[in-house]
Amino acid sequence: MREAAFLLPEGVVRSGPVEVHLKASDFVRHGHDRDPAYGSLVLHLVWIDDRVEPGGPQPLPGGGFAPTNAVAPALGGDPARLRKLLRLGPRGTEPCAAPAAQRGAEKTTALLRAEGRRRMAELVWRADALAAGQGWHGAWVRLLLRALESSAGRRHETPHARLELAAAIGRALGGEPLRRLAELAAAGRPGPLIEALRGGGLIGRGRAAELGWNAALPLLAAQAAAFGDLALARRSAALIEAWPAPRPYGRTLALRRLLGPPARGAGALHAQGLLHLQDLWCRRGGCGVCPLSAEGADGEVVRAH
Repeated sequence: MREAAFLLPEGVVRSGPVEVHLKASDFVRHGHDRDPAYGSLVLHLVWIDDRVEPGGPQPLPGGGFAPTNAVAPALGGDPARLRKLLRLGPRGTEPCAAPAAQRGAEKTTALLRAEGRRRMAELVWRADALAAGQGWHGAWVRLLLRALESSAGRRHETPHARLELAAAIGRALGGEPLRRLAELAAAGRPGPLIEALRGGGLIGRGRAAELGWNAALPLLAAQAAAFGDLALARRSAALIEAWPAPRPYGRTLALRRLLGPPARGAGALHAQGLLHLQDLWCRRGGCGVCPLSAEGADGEVVRAH
């Protein structure tokens, strides 16, 4: 089974496991119809549908059904065409490259920044859930330690060393770190907050910016929503919009090259948008149906059905 994501005609993303066979009858021949692990399939993708009644859905263990899609008829039964499509897509290149060139850097960057906001919304939701279970201070400590671990890169860093870094950052922020973070956010510029997260110079600005993005900003936004603090909500939103871009992530370099250089002011939202699309579409076989792969005649992004 492979994980995949689909954009439904209603505009809703559906993701789930897909089973691939040469023949539709292989589903039963392999015993999948009796295996509960296959009960949540969202698609049965086959080369030919050789069942007695082809074209119908595939019954699943547990009583569900999955659509069966046979691709051979659409390709004239030519496996070579299938291999080319799997490698480069119907345009002879990755499906997002040509629309991005047509759309231009400004609109592509705007689209990616919008995806970055969605990724930040997920971080805010997780921060709020942590706070509900561990309190605001407990959530801050947990988020900070997670961010330190994920931003260590190739640096050999023990859990004890990360605890010491977290303690140093806590001392730099003072006895009430969350209040201090809110005060620093009031400056309206990322610089003061990033500098405070360096723990007295123990870590560089780049890593401190990652801590801010993954720990401080989500928690500030979650607090603003929880307490109805409109001023803090506006300050947090302004910081998110202005947060500086990190160094390019290795996992998004290929996608970034396909889309071309971003427009000025792309910032962290652009980088996070690349990560969001990578996780939601690229890694799940959604190539060709993601928001980057379709283009309207007027240059506006449209939904791929």
